[in-house]
Order: sequence, then structure tokens, then C-alpha cells
Amino acid sequence: MSVTVYVAAGALLGFGVLLLVTGELARKKGPSRPGHIALAIIMGFGVIGLSVKAFALVMLTDPPRLADAVDASRNVTQPRTYEDGHTARGITYPSRGKAWQALAPLQTKTPSSPELVELGRRLFFDKRLSSTGTVACASCHDITLGGDDGQSVSTGIEGKKGGRNAPSVINAAYLKRLFWDGRARSLEEQAVGPLMNPVEMGLSSPDEAVDIVRADPDYVARFNAVFQSPVTIDGIARAIAAFERTLLTANSPYDRFVAGDETTLSAQQLRGMYLFDEIGCRKCHRDPTFSVAGDPYSSPYRRFPVFKGSELVDRYNLADDLGRNANGVWRVPSLRNVELTAPYFHNGAVAKLEDAVRVMASTQLGRTFSTSRTGSLRVMRDETGLPVLLERKALTDQDVDDIAAFLRSLTGTLPPISPANHNTTDVVLTTH
Repeated sequence: MSVTVYVAAGALLGFGVLLLVTGELARKKGPSRPGHIALAIIMGFGVIGLSVKAFALVMLTDPPRLADAVDASRNVTQPRTYEDGHTARGITYPSRGKAWQALAPLQTKTPSSPELVELGRRLFFDKRLSSTGTVACASCHDITLGGDDGQSVSTGIEGKKGGRNAPSVINAAYLKRLFWDGRARSLEEQAVGPLMNPVEMGLSSPDEAVDIVRADPDYVARFNAVFQSPVTIDGIARAIAAFERTLLTANSPYDRFVAGDETTLSAQQLRGMYLFDEIGCRKCHRDPTFSVAGDPYSSPYRRFPVFKGSELVDRYNLADDLGRNANGVWRVPSLRNVELTAPYFHNGAVAKLEDAVRVMASTQLGRTFSTSRTGSLRVMRDETGLPVLLERKALTDQDVDDIAAFLRSLTGTLPPISPANHNTTDVVLTTH
């Protein structure tokens, strides 16, 4: 049956339905009956006019061309995204080709007062909040070292070693999930966990933390001034989180470049910026936070490693820890200030930034490495079993160096922070 017959039948059916409706309106009784009849007449002529126009349009259209258009629409390849990050006809990156974004000021529902931030700063550096009086939050999150401690895994009370590398606390306020497995939904939730962790700070309960803080008259006075209430574990968490929300670096060379200063990035960094997007890194490390965990509309998790056959997986033991719920899924870390946060990955097994780039290119994007940018083709099957050819270009040492150079442009500067006074870590706080 032709398209013309379909349209004509549809118009007649619509006209019949309208007759039934207008008939019902015309039979309405009461003082508004003339108005019902007028409305029925207007609606009837309106639909008749539209039906005639539609029928005439179809009759005047060249049938072969219309059929060709219908056939062509059926053959349009819909965009698809594959986990390995490669692109081919019909496959697109979510972010590729989009303008780069600078880090915007942090938006919070309730702005923190200077008094609350100061209280959090003191708690952040206070070693008394550990069972041995030797470990503070700042022990594993050293602001002078990029917000972590520079160790493969952190050292807690009595020299105990943790199981994972300490994530950076700087710019963590932009992320909606915290810890490597994303188990904390907020900075407040993240702040409480280490206090009771038997390896990290070793307190027996939240009540013990409250008792330690309550024993200091200065803390008691500050809690009364800030919260108009006694010391509570929720207040401790809120104060520490308020201080951590001030640890932001939205002024990196990258941010200044995006804002319009084209002198802040070198030619090498610009090449690395292009490659970062072109090979697929930006798909998961999405600007401006350089993590999908900072995107309110994306899942903060990704599978890692994707290509378990890469020899780098075994070299660095990347698959020994299975991450979130032991299913090989991890929260994507931010790459801001990544230059300062070596060693890398959840186990802290990779010491150099260039080597970390190689790991990600190999294990997540399936890239190979060569002395020249040669390429190879591989076949993938889509969800219907049809083949798609993917070009997989090898990366050179220069490509790796260029990407690492771009990543160094994400290093920002913290505002000045005064050293804490009593019972704190022994570092002097400065900017990067």
C-alpha cells in the first residue's frame, strides 16, 4: 500500500472521529448550547482544512523521492559508544569536539562562615584525633604535596599500612563520590570514616572523637560560637568538610588558557591537549573537574582495567584489588594537580606521570606504542553482530610526553593557609 493511501485513510479516520466529537458538543443542552454548536463548526472546518492540505501535499510529492527518503532514514547509523574508547563510523565520543571548560567557583547550598572553616582547619591538623596522638587528617592529605602523602599506601597509627593510595583532598569538594571505591557521598561522610578506621586513626567510636574534642576548652567555645550547641560528631564532620571546601585550585595554566590567555600553554601542551581528547582520555576525565565524578549527570564509576591482556596490568598488579563491591569498578579520580600526586593508581604502583599515561592508554583505550605513529585495524561487532572497523593508531614516546605535559598544566595554586598551632602535623603550609 502506498504512502498516499496511508495518508488519505488517516485523514478520513480523523474526520470521522471529529464528527463524533462535534456531534456530542452539538447535543449539549443549556444556555451555552449555541456556543457548543459554534465550537463544533469551527473544529470541523479546521480539521477538514488540515486533511485537505495533507492530502494535496502527498499527491503533489514525487512518490519515488518520498520512498527514497524513507529508505534513507532507515539506513542512518545511530551514534554508539564503545567501552574501549575507539571511534569509527557511527561511533562518537560524548565530549569530543566540545569546547573546553574552566573550573567554576564552587556552589554550595549553605556557605560556610569563616569561623566554621577555622574550626575545621584546626581539626584537620589535630593529631589528638587518633588513638595514639600521632596521626591527623593532614598526615595522609598533606596540602604541600598536592593533597596526598606521596606514598604508595598511607601509614596510619603504630606504623600500620593501608591498602590503597591516599586520594587528594584538594578539589575533592567538586566530586560527588569520594574514596577510590566511591563509598562516601559527601565530604562530611568522608571525614568521619578515617577517624574510626583501625589502620588510619584508630578511634573506637564517634563518642571517643567527641570526648577528645570536648576535653579542649577552646574547641568547646568554638563549637558553641559556630553551632550554638555542644560538640557532636556531626559538627566535627561539618567543620572538617567546610575547611576542605576551601582547598580549591581553579587558577591553573589550563584554566587561564580557557579564560582567554593563550600564552599559558606551550606548543607541546597544546598538542597534548588535542591528543587527550582525540584518543579518548577526555571521555572519562571530563573537564572542568577532569573526572566524570564531578559531572552531575554522569556515573562517577568506570571499569578498570578494561583491557586486562595488557602486560602493564600484571607489571603493576592493577587487577589484584577489584574495587567497588569486588566487581572491577572504580570511581574515576580527578586529574587536577596530578603532577603533584605521584605515585599513581589505587595501589600507588606507578611512580612517573608518563608511565601512568602509558598505563591508561594501554589498559583503558587498547593503544599500542611505537617509534612512529603507525596504525592497525581491528574488527568489533556492534549489538546486532554487524562488524565495525576501528583504526587503532600506535602512540609514540612524543605523544606520551605531550599528554603528560598537558596534564601538568592542570596544576593550580592554593590560597595561603596559616599553619595550625598546637598538636598538629609538623609541616609548614605553603602554596604549591
